[in-house]
Amino acid sequence: MTNAQMARAFNEWMRRFIEEPDQFAREFEEVNRYLTDQGDGREPTYGETCTAYLHELSKQLPAS
Repeated sequence: MTNAQMARAFNEWMRRFIEEPDQFAREFEEVNRYLTDQGDGREPTYGETCTAYLHELSKQLPAS
């Protein structure tokens, strides 16, 4: 993914977050999971989850 594609995907994420905040309630659960993993000495998987989601968003956006 290029920097331009990544920027577009982040902008799309923000647009969706603003328009449908209820769809992102799960993010608060992810915060707790991240903190638990970190506290237990495990590498949090949040970054992997976000990366996969951004790639999916990128595929859904029209080519520029």
